[in-house]
Amino acid sequence: MCVLCGQLFSESHWSERLLDAKAVSRGADETTRRQSRHARTRLIATVLACYGLEVSDDLSALNYVLGDRKGRREVVANLAELWRAAGRMAGRPLDPLDPALLDSLRRITPST
Repeated sequence: MCVLCGQLFSESHWSERLLDAKAVSRGADETTRRQSRHARTRLIATVLACYGLEVSDDLSALNYVLGDRKGRREVVANLAELWRAAGRMAGRPLDPLDPALLDSLRRITPST
């Protein structure tokens, strides 16, 4: 357990490949890990906004905080949990190939 954040570490999810529990507990490479994490979170937030959801990192940047427009919040540990929780909050499965989602993302980020 990290004494500073009280976070228990278990096996890292593949999406958090830079997260090494031993390194984080010592503070090694923390800047790089947080920068990568924040970039990933911004990308996820863009996708989830299309479903009326929002996501942010907790203070330790080890968990995601998922929310909806009704004020509900849920803390999840990794991307696999995040997508399941987002589907529950949205009231429908999140389909990465949904034409409405793809159109919405195209409007946000026009192709070059």
